[in-house]
Amino acid sequence: MRLIGIEWGAYPRRVTLYLDEKGITDIERVFIDYARGEIHAPWIRERNPTASLPALELTDGRWITDSMAIIYYLEELYPEPCMIGRTAVERARIRAYVSHCNDLFLRAGPVLANSWPQWSRAIRQSPETAEWMRPAFNRSLDCLETLADPDGPFLMGHEITVADCALFPLLYHEVSNYGVSLLTDAHPRLQRWYDMFARRPSAPCALRDDGVREADEADLDPNMPYWWRNKDLNITTWAASRDGFAGRSAPSGEAE
Repeated sequence: MRLIGIEWGAYPRRVTLYLDEKGITDIERVFIDYARGEIHAPWIRERNPTASLPALELTDGRWITDSMAIIYYLEELYPEPCMIGRTAVERARIRAYVSHCNDLFLRAGPVLANSWPQWSRAIRQSPETAEWMRPAFNRSLDCLETLADPDGPFLMGHEITVADCALFPLLYHEVSNYGVSLLTDAHPRLQRWYDMFARRPSAPCALRDDGVREADEADLDPNMPYWWRNKDLNITTWAASRDGFAGRSAPSGEAE
């Protein structure tokens, strides 16, 4: 099997974080060239029309394309140490928490992309959209704070679970790339947990390299063909077509 993803992407990071915490080392990791728009390459779009990653390629060539679906699948193959809960109540609480994490991820996109100045290079920003979604985004954070275990040290209690893997990448992404924490004084449980988890060996990862991190565009290589400099890929709304990339073929080598 091999995992296809983006080295710094929040969704793919859920899976790589899980692999590292679980100690799974026999799955190949393939990181695409997101900066140049490879996410839109035919070898990806033909397998997953949403052009989203991660994807786990199975030994028979089929793809599993949702980060949590991949994690739950791998948990079936590598059941120890258990990270999905050992009782019905534990499993239900963890799955509910992951669902709220998914809500936060979905709500974060419109808020942050329409707020960070760097994103003006890639989209026609709409402050109204950011403010319209912000209350729901804040409610998601408040919900995750309320449902986090009060004693920890992990989100669900004394043991690490997939809930930790589901939430950490987004919070880390914003701090490491933009120097801004999404947490406030209203989230003491989450802040305590984040500070602890950020010290784990699995926590660090590469910074985003697609030119949507640097505050000053003058710091970027003017000759670098970033995806947002490609008129065929540059998005002006969340629903705009991203067709047009004709990059490299699929990585060589058969699935293992």
